[in-house]
Amino acid sequence: MSTAMLYYLAWQEDDWLDEVLDRFPEINAIVPSVKTFELLAKQRESGEIERAVLVLNAAVEQERCKEFLRLCQEHPQLSADPLYIVGLKPEEEEAWQEAYPHAKIIVITGFAVEFDYDAVLARMEIDLEGAH
Repeated sequence: MSTAMLYYLAWQEDDWLDEVLDRFPEINAIVPSVKTFELLAKQRESGEIERAVLVLNAAVEQERCKEFLRLCQEHPQLSADPLYIVGLKPEEEEAWQEAYPHAKIIVITGFAVEFDYDAVLARMEIDLEGAH
């Protein structure tokens, strides 16, 4: 049976991972490497995963994150999956949005404790259910 999966891609544990884990009963939290891309591509191509939402925390290892995104953009299924890029600083937002116009860039300004994670997670949930 095909399923939907939220992939949380990051180089280290962070607040976003905590929030995602609190909201979604099943996620796959992994490092955004070439090996991970190959795994995701295989799962999508085989039909094991029917729908996917990719959440990439680009706070660290930005060049490696960009390489991962390049691979995803070249893949017919992964390039069409909803993509959220989190962990960026406000001054980085514009450049990332220009480079990845289909992505939802989520930047936290002010204090993280005041940020409305629930609104973003609700959008992810809608995307995961296939209403994108």
